[in-house]
Amino acid sequence: MKDLALISISSMCAETITHPVDFIKTQKQYHKTRISTFNIFKNVLKRDGFRGFYPSLAPAIVRHWIYTTTRVGLYEKLRTNDSEFSSKFLAGSLAGGIAQLIASPTDLIKVKLQTQQLTGKTKKTPVQIIKNVYKNQGIKGFYHGWKPNVTRAMTVNIGELVAYDTGKNYLLNYMKDDVYCHGLASLHSGFWSTLLSTPADVIKTRMMSDSKNTMFGVARDTIKNEGVLSLWKGFIPIWCRLAPWQFIFWVSYEQLRLVNNLGGFK
Repeated sequence: MKDLALISISSMCAETITHPVDFIKTQKQYHKTRISTFNIFKNVLKRDGFRGFYPSLAPAIVRHWIYTTTRVGLYEKLRTNDSEFSSKFLAGSLAGGIAQLIASPTDLIKVKLQTQQLTGKTKKTPVQIIKNVYKNQGIKGFYHGWKPNVTRAMTVNIGELVAYDTGKNYLLNYMKDDVYCHGLASLHSGFWSTLLSTPADVIKTRMMSDSKNTMFGVARDTIKNEGVLSLWKGFIPIWCRLAPWQFIFWVSYEQLRLVNNLGGFK
């Protein structure tokens, strides 16, 4: 149980520090016309100041307490130290998919908080959003967009967990199991998780914000109206978030494990 608590602490630190980048990424993905990351940043700063980048921190942290704790914990149980890449691939996919399915309602609330000013609707608190979703759609409304969300989680965990795991094991052939090794492995995982997960992330954002369309309907309309590359919309801000998120999470988690005599993540 101690390792699960350490995962929660590390994920909270990583999410709090990188949350403004996640907010900008979500706003960029919601826009169906081209808008620069700088313009989004400038508009938010002018309208709400620095606090404007933290409209959904509470559900984001709760999400990671559920999602990251579950996925990392499951991955460590499902794979073994001598697992082949294919086994780690499967373990990462399953852990990510299961964890995100459980945490999907918190993600929906987070996305609605981040995009509500763009939809032209009255600004609501997290409690009001929860009441509104339940009133209009019932419990199933909290799982709107779960398919692309789970798909994204499966791909992002291949990038985050499997890439970190295999990258670290490779680096251990040339360097010590220290903070430098953890940092390099986390940057490696940040790139792959961004590349693999961005299309599902774009579809998820548009579905959860205000779309009543299906996963394939959103994908079809996005490609038709904006081109295939629009599925990687927000790639740079996603990478700018995932790379430091991975760095902060893995370095802090590894160090907390060592301090608590649990050994490194291997």
